[in-house]
Amino acid sequence: MAKTKSNIRLGAVKMDKLKNNLASVAALIAAIVAIGGGFVKYGELQTKINHLEEASKKVDVASISSVSANTENIDKVTSNSNKNSTNLEVLKKEIELLKIQIEEIKASADNPLTN
Repeated sequence: MAKTKSNIRLGAVKMDKLKNNLASVAALIAAIVAIGGGFVKYGELQTKINHLEEASKKVDVASISSVSANTENIDKVTSNSNKNSTNLEVLKKEIELLKIQIEEIKASADNPLTN
């Protein structure tokens, strides 16, 4: 009977050691999984940051080209406006001259000595 009790005690001690070893292994696996999960999350964040940086660059390039195109259009409109202003002044002077000529024609038509 003494052997049976000592065998049971020896078996219980081995079971306790086995339980402790399994608990240690489980804790180690949990730590590795947690660290791996952290690296995965870090990778996802880096990917999102990279996508946002690329989108930001595209917007900047689009904005710059839009501003450049608008500047060119503004220059063209200003140039055309200046030309139109000059043409308008010339036309005003021509109208003024024509009015004077009409008045002269009326005056000569009213004068019986010019016919």
